Amino acid sequence: MIASLNVDHIVHAPRIPEPGETLMGFSTSRELGGKGGNQAVAAARLGAEVAVIGCVGQDEDGDEYLAALLAEGADVTHVRRSALPTGRAAITVDAEGVNSIVVVSGANADIPAAAAEAAIDELPGLRVVAGQLEAAAEATERAFAAARSRGALTVLNTAPVGDAAEKLLPLSDVVVANEIEFRQLTGQDPFDGNGLRRGGAELSAVGCRWVIVTLGAAGCAVLDASSSTHVPAVAVRAVDTTAAGDSFVGALAARLAEIPGEPTTADVVAACGFAAKVAAVVVTRHGAHPSLPTAAEVAGFS
Repeated sequence: MIASLNVDHIVHAPRIPEPGETLMGFSTSRELGGKGGNQAVAAARLGAEVAVIGCVGQDEDGDEYLAALLAEGADVTHVRRSALPTGRAAITVDAEGVNSIVVVSGANADIPAAAAEAAIDELPGLRVVAGQLEAAAEATERAFAAARSRGALTVLNTAPVGDAAEKLLPLSDVVVANEIEFRQLTGQDPFDGNGLRRGGAELSAVGCRWVIVTLGAAGCAVLDASSSTHVPAVAVRAVDTTAAGDSFVGALAARLAEIPGEPTTADVVAACGFAAKVAAVVVTRHGAHPSLPTAAEVAGFS
């Protein structure tokens, strides 16, 4: 996992404030998060063998994050320490569980590209390499190229969309974008069938084998070069959507890593069904890492 590792500062409020508006909130909390860290912990709790490539500060936040990853059973050999502070995120969660997030990269921008590439070559039995656009772009690019040369599957979560996407998309076997990111990448409406297919074809044309568009309560769509399959969401009462998308990506990567040989579209669709159930568990809980379930909890969820 090429991972962004952040400390989240969360405010619960009646709604997301308008620009220039001050609201009175309900409560605050501080938790470990970051898209990559969330995805790594999600996969580890579901039973995957996870190695993290990333960077934290030479600060107490960095110490805490490394200890937490070790406690989850993750390999942190390739997590480096930076003079920059550990990454941070400011998150507002409204009364319906919808969130708004601002990320300050800090040490996440300091992952050495050559070290990330070398780490891929040093990991035995590598099957899936996942990354996001929160971590250092060149490091992710070099790691994805190295992973592909070894025959590993690459999974890119296109959050947050930025200039790095242009270089990473051609190196990504599986692309996971939410509805906003899909619009930003393709200019197409994912809730319109024709727009969904046009956008999927555009991403397939640059080299993505599967495009997964997450649509919140509407589930997700799995697109390949010739088909579109809808995977329904699991109906639940959401209390906090923090880490929902990350849990989906982590669960997807964990399931894809279990597939012997080359995955098929049917395999990807089935993995998305499992990931949707994991995300359903997550949104019924508060926080990032605290909300991520074990395999047993997912199996018992209904």
